[in-house]
Amino acid sequence: DYELCEEWGHLYPVPREDLIDLHREHLLHLLEMGDMEKSLQVIARHSQPHIHRSDNEQSLDQHPNLAASHFLADYLTARFYASLTTARRNEIQALYIGSKVRKT
Repeated sequence: DYELCEEWGHLYPVPREDLIDLHREHLLHLLEMGDMEKSLQVIARHSQPHIHRSDNEQSLDQHPNLAASHFLADYLTARFYASLTTARRNEIQALYIGSKVRKT
């Protein structure tokens, strides 16, 4: 239960990196289950934009299933387009287009 682990992490001294890893795993789990609404809620919990973007990029780099890749690529492009390097932007857009083609 990811939410219980997350609550535990806020009550006890758990390394920040472990909490970020837990968040990423929770997000990927929800995306792979097709729960996009809850995925957006999990994404919204991050308050620091640079960690938020990095976490979502790392999730995408773990090569999740087709629906998760499509969602993350779309989200990153929509929210962080200006802060991505040109190379990274092109890579994410290619993943988005590829996932869109495979979905149809």
